[in-house]
Amino acid sequence: MPYLNSNIPVISCYFRDNFLYNHEKGFVSHTKCEVHSVSSIESKTLLFEVFLENGVNWTRRPINSFCWKKDAPILELQEHIYWDCFSYYIDVQIRHRLQGLTADLTSISGKKYKGEYLFTIDWAHENNMMTNVSFAETPEHKCAHIFKGFDGNFFAYPNNKVVWYDRAFTSNRITSNPGYVIDSRTYSVENGNYFESNSDFLTDFEKK
Repeated sequence: MPYLNSNIPVISCYFRDNFLYNHEKGFVSHTKCEVHSVSSIESKTLLFEVFLENGVNWTRRPINSFCWKKDAPILELQEHIYWDCFSYYIDVQIRHRLQGLTADLTSISGKKYKGEYLFTIDWAHENNMMTNVSFAETPEHKCAHIFKGFDGNFFAYPNNKVVWYDRAFTSNRITSNPGYVIDSRTYSVENGNYFESNSDFLTDFEKK
């Protein structure tokens, strides 16, 4: 699992130029770009690395700095992404079962968006020589599915704010929370049981 930075599937899109000028100008212009990697800094938003068509490579840009439609609506950052990063250790993966699917997204303000799944970002505590003080592996841990929004923006949403479309499978899609509750248990088959094995090759278990 990479520390701090990871490659992502390259996204060809547009960069909002005001992010090049400290938001002092460039509010209506765009530059072609390729978003090619991501940075995870604990307690900060996900930050992306962007290669511009003019030869400039710009690091650590937020997800609202780029779009794939020039007329995409300007949204607050919290509409694009739910959570700050849980850890410096990051994993990037395309979930095979979700590849090519679209979904309904519900933002923190209750607004609805639609998007196409691109890939998933996940976090962990990898260095066991250091005290784990992050929330990357708690029962309420969240991953971030990255979506190409139909409105021209990009989004990073957790599972509990996404309802997927699959014409061949999702025949009974929910329209509201059916009463699901976050599972707060930590599951283990070794912690808390009272069985010990003996030294035989074919082990017998004896309850203590």
